[in-house]
Amino acid sequence: MSESSSIFSRRSVLRRVGAAATGLLFPPLAWLGSGSAQAEPTPAAPAGGAIVSGGKPKNIIFMVSDGMSIGVPVLAESFSQLVRKAPTQWNQLLRRPAEVTTGFFDMTSLNSLVPDSAAASSSWGCGSRVMNGSINTLPDGTAATPILRLAKDRGCRTGLVTTATVTHATPAGFAAVVTARGDEPEIAPQYKDVVDVVLGGGRNFFSPATRVDKRDIPAEYRAAGYTTVGDRKTLAAAKGQGKILGLFSDGHMPYTVDHRNDPLLVEAAPTLAEMTEAALHALKGAPQGFILQVEGARIDHAAHGNDAGAILWDQLAFDDAVAVALAFAREVPDTLVVVTSDHGNSNPGLNGMGSGYSKSNDCFRSVAGVTSSFDRLGKKLVAELLAEMARNGKLATRPEVSIDNVKIVQHLALENLGAEISADDCYAILRALSGEKIPGRYAQRASLAGMMGDIMANYNGIGWTGTSHTADYTTILAVGPGREAFAGYIPNTQAYAIMADTYGITHRNPTATPVNPVASLDGKVRVATRTDEPATEPGKPHDRLAASFFASSKPGADLEKRRREVVPSWLEDAHTAFNTVREAGAAERI
Repeated sequence: MSESSSIFSRRSVLRRVGAAATGLLFPPLAWLGSGSAQAEPTPAAPAGGAIVSGGKPKNIIFMVSDGMSIGVPVLAESFSQLVRKAPTQWNQLLRRPAEVTTGFFDMTSLNSLVPDSAAASSSWGCGSRVMNGSINTLPDGTAATPILRLAKDRGCRTGLVTTATVTHATPAGFAAVVTARGDEPEIAPQYKDVVDVVLGGGRNFFSPATRVDKRDIPAEYRAAGYTTVGDRKTLAAAKGQGKILGLFSDGHMPYTVDHRNDPLLVEAAPTLAEMTEAALHALKGAPQGFILQVEGARIDHAAHGNDAGAILWDQLAFDDAVAVALAFAREVPDTLVVVTSDHGNSNPGLNGMGSGYSKSNDCFRSVAGVTSSFDRLGKKLVAELLAEMARNGKLATRPEVSIDNVKIVQHLALENLGAEISADDCYAILRALSGEKIPGRYAQRASLAGMMGDIMANYNGIGWTGTSHTADYTTILAVGPGREAFAGYIPNTQAYAIMADTYGITHRNPTATPVNPVASLDGKVRVATRTDEPATEPGKPHDRLAASFFASSKPGADLEKRRREVVPSWLEDAHTAFNTVREAGAAERI
């Protein structure tokens, strides 16, 4: 592939650096053109000149930082100033009220004040509130028609970009219809001829090798005129193609903190900003305009895991994608950019540290020293602990609590988290990994994720309210023509109406009466009852972090059966997964 053919080439990056200074084309992006690990992130281009407002947009870029509680962009601003020596796009937009509309989404689902991503994205995508766990399907089974299908019928072009599996709840909410969000193999073929550009993870839901029905979904896309790509180089080479299916990992895309510290991941997987740029290249110039949803998905996953390093690096990666969208909107002024979230998650925040809070400013230096997500570290840790036990003649599926294993935990924590954690904390981690019940007054924090978050909070000051979604209103920043519609308080379903009206779509989906637990209260005082039931999303385990430590990252042919399980087994194919990680690192890579 010649350099001129690559939209991610060094020459291309340098052109964009010069263009960004005048507010044209695309800004310099973090890690573009870099094949080395631990490359320092280039600051995203400043917000730049004004973006035209007024009138109706022709193009809509709908950007979702999944699980972004209000504390996340606040934390990311300080972190960005430290590691990038530059402010975030989010912060700069807030400073420009004359051209940026701010608002809040009420993201309540049909049956809960706390939504999951399926119900949240469906409310935007079809204009109806649905039950948590459903994708554009009402409780009686009535299917709603999502916005991208309707826009496609009007001649618009469409795109979905995500760092999750492309069949995950948030992208699916704009284009798919299924009863249960876990039916990702069923979602995979639904995008064909509806979504022009599909970029993200999730090969296992498309490949005949891992589908029960053995359908070759990528071949079906190619027959429909799509170019299929599977790594960073082939995505760059697909510049100029109008229909692209890009699948860059078996499951979710890697966390940014893992990606930037692994040369193989840097080479294999494009960043969210790079995928956004590729999608905009493909969609640009559509006569009837386009709708593109861009999701920073792993922010939510990091929040579930109480992983400060993972959440902040992924929020900066999302911020780089916002920079790409804003630069495009300056070049193509009839473009509306909406930056928001589908729900809060675990509400992280910086707590005062030290006498007179004097040590608070140093907390982000601790996060800057992190080189691995909890998820990746956990796989390394379990693999090493079991391997050490095997060398000593002990075959087991769980680590044992011993002084030798404490030393292994301390070594890997220092190497990957930059923290010298105490022996007591190491013993607590080992007891949890050995299967002992994790103690805790608050049931939701009695998990490995809660424990790890608490341990690291002693170093980085970042505390968490739990390990689950929250009922917060989510922030909206809107720039460009039509931005005024997103001012103030907005029910989540209103996003559909705004997008539909933009393209002259008169269709409105049926609705169901919401179950409102607040309205049903009769005012009587009752004795509170303790809730020890784990807080989970439909089809998800309570302690996701612990489950990930013991799960194979290369699921086999039973994938579709396993997706229906509410709590995956900790012990499934444990030895195989651990040996794979230890011997080649392949299970950790794409």
